Amino acid sequence: MKSNAYMRKLSKAFVILSMMGSAGFAVAQDNGSDDNDEFRETLSEIGVERGLELYPRDKADTCVPGALQIRATIHNVSKVGMVKVELFGERDFLKKKGKLRRIRVPAEDGSVKVCINLPLPGEYALVGYHDKDGDRRLKKAWNFKPKEPYGLSNNPEIKSLRLPKFSETGFDVPMEGVDIDIHLVDLS
Repeated sequence: MKSNAYMRKLSKAFVILSMMGSAGFAVAQDNGSDDNDEFRETLSEIGVERGLELYPRDKADTCVPGALQIRATIHNVSKVGMVKVELFGERDFLKKKGKLRRIRVPAEDGSVKVCINLPLPGEYALVGYHDKDGDRRLKKAWNFKPKEPYGLSNNPEIKSLRLPKFSETGFDVPMEGVDIDIHLVDLS
């Protein structure tokens, strides 16, 4: 008989593999580089309208109550630049290769709602920041502390210069999806 830990790891590996094969995730993935000269795409309508470097692949999914999706409300935002949200599973949390989906939307005053469709229920984490200057990069101080407002699912209080753990940020998503709030923190 296999242990519960082994079965959880096997289940999470299946979720990750399923996401990679899902059509919804295939559209959202890119070649891994925002600055690749070979990968050129036209700006989305909202990108052109707002003067931001936003592409169709950056778009959030349509919010549908009761659907298998994460419906995240990002708080403490001002109407300048864009908000970036990244979806992770436990495996390779906060590493580039562990990113399951990336969303970028124009910032609005107060809060921004971002929805992400999922192929399977499971445990996920969200990481987001307010890219105030719209350069598609998180500004960091010499000690790697974020210079732009950032936040994580479950809103953990990070008291040291270490990266947060998945156990602090992960949350379960059932078949009917989940609504969460992320409160951005400005350390600058």
